[in-house]
Amino acid sequence: MRQITLRIGGMSCDHCLRAVRGALVELPGVEVDTVTIGSATLRLDPTKTTVDRLVAAIDEVGYEVLEPVPW
Repeated sequence: MRQITLRIGGMSCDHCLRAVRGALVELPGVEVDTVTIGSATLRLDPTKTTVDRLVAAIDEVGYEVLEPVPW
């Protein structure tokens, strides 16, 4: 498992936190540590999912990863 922190744009309330957390926990190989307004810290098993899939899941619920993630 590798730890990743994502900066996320468009978050402003508890609904945003729940939406992002919900999208991430649905992915295989992802353990969410914290989600705050503007960021999420999680652990990722790269044999089960990819960082691209994390970014896509966040995009699908209406938010945007703001800075490049180390691949």
